[in-house]
Amino acid sequence: MSFPLLNLWRIAKLEASKEWDAPVSDSAKGAWYLELLARHIRLSTYIFLALFYHYTFDMEWAVTLTPGWIAWVFARNYLVMGVMYGGWHWVLFDSPYAEGMKTRKFDPKLPSDEQMNRDRLYTTLGFTQSSVWEVAMLHAWASQSPWVKPYYANFWAFPIWSIFQVLLIAYWRDGHFYWIHRFMHPWKTKILPDVGQFMYDKVHSLHHKSYITAPWSGLAMHPVEHFIYYTCTLLPMVWSLHPFHFWMNKIHADISPLPGHDGHDAPAGGSFFHHIHHAKYEFNYGTPMVPFDKLFGTYQDGSKWEKGVAAKKTE
Repeated sequence: MSFPLLNLWRIAKLEASKEWDAPVSDSAKGAWYLELLARHIRLSTYIFLALFYHYTFDMEWAVTLTPGWIAWVFARNYLVMGVMYGGWHWVLFDSPYAEGMKTRKFDPKLPSDEQMNRDRLYTTLGFTQSSVWEVAMLHAWASQSPWVKPYYANFWAFPIWSIFQVLLIAYWRDGHFYWIHRFMHPWKTKILPDVGQFMYDKVHSLHHKSYITAPWSGLAMHPVEHFIYYTCTLLPMVWSLHPFHFWMNKIHADISPLPGHDGHDAPAGGSFFHHIHHAKYEFNYGTPMVPFDKLFGTYQDGSKWEKGVAAKKTE
């Protein structure tokens, strides 16, 4: 489970050496390839949590909608939220390492209490909706709903397909994220109605109220955006999967916004790529893992602005 354990180990090493000002990576210079590597290593976290979910649930429970297993789904998700989001926030802002980690912040300012409370509220609403999606999918599978393809219980019954799906999930997730995210930013079209501007004004602008991102900012979205965001979990409507694949996909959606928005360079999340998006809005809609930004001309490494982007957009 590379994140956050590997990151925490590196932070502890910095604290022991008192070399907080020493450069640790080139991420602040737009080295997207380092973040790409980190994102691959981070997959171990999602695999670990998906195994935890798999081995603490019996699909037979979900044949009928009963309060017991539904409560377990919600409780398990809230537990993961508290440990991952709450724990990482504590490490970066309240732990003995917090003072040193200030030197790693992309923006030296701290989020306001108002933002922190708003982020916690909407992230909790996000995990609530994630739990609803999970309950719906598990029940659909277990009750053999015609809306989904049948799941298979033995992961190794189809080894090539199963492994391929594990490898595909991160790329599917990041590609899906690019398109739904780009959809909610202005299209700047003259012939067609600018649906993107409407979606930004009414929905996505809530997420961008977190100008100075912090761990709880990642999933702090409008409920409509949560709904669009979690459509990534609908692959079982297209082809047969093992439940592990669904859980890994959903957990990736639950957890990956955390290191991407923690607002700190390595050895924390180190996502300068997405920090630029929150600072300048019109760039870096996706991730380095699926380079649609480079393909469509919306990639920026931060060098365009002489004073960097740490001070946020003021013009």
